[in-house]
Amino acid sequence: YEADWLPNYLDKRVLDAKVDYLIGSVHFIDKWGFDNPEFIGEFKNRDIDQIWQEYFDAIEQMAKSGYYNIVGHLDLMKIFNFRPKKDIRVIAKSALKAIKNSGMAVEINAAGLRKPVKELYPSKALLQECYALDIPITFGSDAHKVADIGFAYKEATELAREVGYSQSVSYKDKERQLHKF
Repeated sequence: YEADWLPNYLDKRVLDAKVDYLIGSVHFIDKWGFDNPEFIGEFKNRDIDQIWQEYFDAIEQMAKSGYYNIVGHLDLMKIFNFRPKKDIRVIAKSALKAIKNSGMAVEINAAGLRKPVKELYPSKALLQECYALDIPITFGSDAHKVADIGFAYKEATELAREVGYSQSVSYKDKERQLHKF
């Protein structure tokens, strides 16, 4: 299941739960829930490149923690279309290396197609970087209701194939299993 990266509020009962996998996700920069439409105005009060850097710094810390199997919606910060001015690949470089070194997979998450950004997470550019680093992928619809299970699987696999992937991973008892697609 999915668990937020909240370094000051980590609950070992959640992190040590007997589950098939843990998806680690960043939804907060400090106490700002940046993906919540109620707080969208905060984007205008901050330096866009700085918040993207803080976001990927949090992803890097999460990866280095060793608690999670999968990084959820890698570039969720784009949810409302506030994009960095700097090259996203440069901003994410250290985080991607940490993901690789930790043995985590990156989720291709279809929920962005249902959000204002109207695209998959992560972007093609970031997914190309993941592929170059040989970071495995998994697929997720981020379903919060039954009707969304498997949402946009075709689009997600097409993106994965475009950048060179031909297999994904799943987990059973936190052990990775490979699947061709």
